[in-house]
Amino acid sequence: MKREFVRTENAKRFRAAISMLEARGAQEAGWLLVTGRPGEGKTTTIYNWASEARAVMLTAQANWTVTRMLDELAAKLSIDGGRGHQAKIGEAIALDEIPIVVDEAQFALHDGAACLEVLRGITDKSKTPLVAITMESDVPKFNRRTQIGSRFFHQLDFRPSTEEDVIAACAQLAEVHIGDDLARRIHADTSARMRLVMNAIARVEQVARRMGKAQIGADDVKAMPLVEDFQRLGARKRGV
Repeated sequence: MKREFVRTENAKRFRAAISMLEARGAQEAGWLLVTGRPGEGKTTTIYNWASEARAVMLTAQANWTVTRMLDELAAKLSIDGGRGHQAKIGEAIALDEIPIVVDEAQFALHDGAACLEVLRGITDKSKTPLVAITMESDVPKFNRRTQIGSRFFHQLDFRPSTEEDVIAACAQLAEVHIGDDLARRIHADTSARMRLVMNAIARVEQVARRMGKAQIGADDVKAMPLVEDFQRLGARKRGV
């Protein structure tokens, strides 16, 4: 399977949200909150943009501390750690207009949202965007903290992939031709979750190679499961 970025509807909506963010009025309200189901393509989409925008990427973790976060930021910005490095980080971000991305941002709410408060201080001065990626269920936790919630210019929820997204992914990523009928079955069988779509494409490719086919359709795999969603499997085992 090819390793390329597929410009899905969610990707287009994300780019549109970034354009709105860049044209905002209140410069301190420069944060974008991105939500959606696991496997919807949030991280992949944002990493694609971040590589172009030269954004610094952080992944919050349980019990994340300000010291750990600043050390990671300093390392990514090639700044020597130690005394005064927070000021140097802020200066570097402002000078080069470097956006910040925080994946798993719910963990940055630890310890009174200390990490987010530090990032707020940095972006308030630099006027650079910050993109926070989290789960829909965690949004109220951000909003309960006025100084944090008021920094979000917009919340973008990643929606389930469309049939057109999946057909485009099959055409762009597969090294065999996947018929539209099979692409539509992949869309249905994966509950339109892009991570599972990618797994299904890889499995279909393997089947096509074993069959010696350069193209494959729904009839070729009608008796075969295309993907296993382990979250749904776990729910069935628990009787949910």
